[in-house]
Amino acid sequence: MQNHRRALLSVLLFGCTFANAQTIAFQLQTYLDSPMALVDYNPNAFRIESDRRQFLTVKNESDRVAAAVIFQQAVASGSRTEIITLERVSILIRPREKKRLSVSVQDMWNRLQSALQSGETIGKPELSVVVVEFIDGSLWSAPPDRRQK
Repeated sequence: MQNHRRALLSVLLFGCTFANAQTIAFQLQTYLDSPMALVDYNPNAFRIESDRRQFLTVKNESDRVAAAVIFQQAVASGSRTEIITLERVSILIRPREKKRLSVSVQDMWNRLQSALQSGETIGKPELSVVVVEFIDGSLWSAPPDRRQK
């Protein structure tokens, strides 16, 4: 009986760990004139501490030092896009430099779980850079309808 309880507990712990470690496979959206490129994204790289985070690499393709990047996570369904979250990540990135960053995916995770539980069909999660803040105080903002798909 004791071995049965241990086996059941092991299965339960493994199942909880697996569910906790699942990641989100984003479709990366790039704007034609964006000074920041999403160059590497590994949906299997994650960190779970106080929230669920995933890693990606960005490259500053401009001639100016970037001070921060604002990421948008959205779900597109047909012509409608639901913005799930916007996250500002402060990091200095010199021209043509690549840096690895992490973004919180907790809100997207919660939205996907909610849709799953209610039987709702939603589109694929999308991740994009929508604002780049430069060290000189200037900004680049994504135009709402000029995405490259």
